[in-house]
Amino acid sequence: MSGRPPSYDKIVAAALEVFDQYDTAITLRQLYYRLVSRLLIPNTVNSYKRLSRIMVKAREEEAVPVNCLEDRSRRILGRGDTGYDSAEEYLKQKLSGLQDSWKGFTMLMWEEQPVYLLISLEKDALSRLVSRVANQYSVRTFPTRGYPSFSYVQIMANYMQTRLNGKPTILLYFGDFDPSGVDIERDLEDRLGRYGAKDFEVKRIALTAEQIRHYSLPPMPVKRSDARAESFMATHGDSSVELDALDPNLLQEMVEKTILENIDAHKWNARVRKIENLQKWIKDKLEDIEKVIDDEIESLEDS
Repeated sequence: MSGRPPSYDKIVAAALEVFDQYDTAITLRQLYYRLVSRLLIPNTVNSYKRLSRIMVKAREEEAVPVNCLEDRSRRILGRGDTGYDSAEEYLKQKLSGLQDSWKGFTMLMWEEQPVYLLISLEKDALSRLVSRVANQYSVRTFPTRGYPSFSYVQIMANYMQTRLNGKPTILLYFGDFDPSGVDIERDLEDRLGRYGAKDFEVKRIALTAEQIRHYSLPPMPVKRSDARAESFMATHGDSSVELDALDPNLLQEMVEKTILENIDAHKWNARVRKIENLQKWIKDKLEDIEKVIDDEIESLEDS
C-alpha cells in the first residue's frame, strides 16, 4: 500500500466489486474491512471517515447503487397513517395472503436430530448473510456485537434450556481472529454455563489461523490497547484478521457445510417429506375455505 491514498474512482470501483458479492445491503464498516483486507486503504480512523465521505458522494452521484449500504444504528418508529378504503378491500387482501399461507407450514426439524445447533456471531454486520443460510436449516443466529451483555447471554441460556429442552447443543461460533474475538468464545462458554445452560459446547468455526493461511487473508497488527493483546500475541503472534475480510460466499459455505455435518440426513429427509404431504393437505383445505369467503365477499358487495 503506497503512502498516497487511493483515488475516488479507485475506491468506487473496488466498492462495486465488493457490493457484487452480496445479495443484500451491507454496512459501511463491512465495506471498510473488505477494502482494508485488500490492502487498498489503511486501517485508521481517518481512512474510515474518508471512505464514509466517498460513499456519500458516490451514492449522490449514483456511481454506486443508492441502497448498497444500510444504517443499522438508527430506527424508524411507529406505523404511520395506514388503513383500508373499505372492508371488502381488507378481506380481499387477507384472502390473498391466505391462499399461499400453506407454504409457511413447517415442523420441528431438529427434534429427532442428535443435537441442536445454534450460531453465535461476533459481527452484527454479517448477521443477515449468515442467517440467510442458517434459516434454511432452522438454525437460529445470535449476533453478539462483540462481547454480549448480561441480558443477552441470559436470553441465550434460557433459550437453550427451555425452547431446546436442555437437549445437547453445539453453539457454532464465528468471530474475528484477534484478542477479543478469540476470548469471546471462552467468555460465552463460561457465562452460558453460569447462567443455567447445560450440556452444550461452544465450537469455533471461523476465523482460525489455518483459514487465514489457506485463504491468504491479509493480516493487520494486533491492537495493543486490547487488554487481551498480550496473551493473544503470546499464542498467535502479532497479526489479527477481521471476520469481515472473508469472502461472503466462503463464509456462507462454511455455515452450510458445518450445519450439514451435524444433520442425520435420513431423519431430516423423512421430516421434509412429511411436511410436504401436510402442506398439500392444508392447501386443499384452504381452497375450500376460499370458496366460502369469496361467496361472503360477493354478498357483502351486493348489499
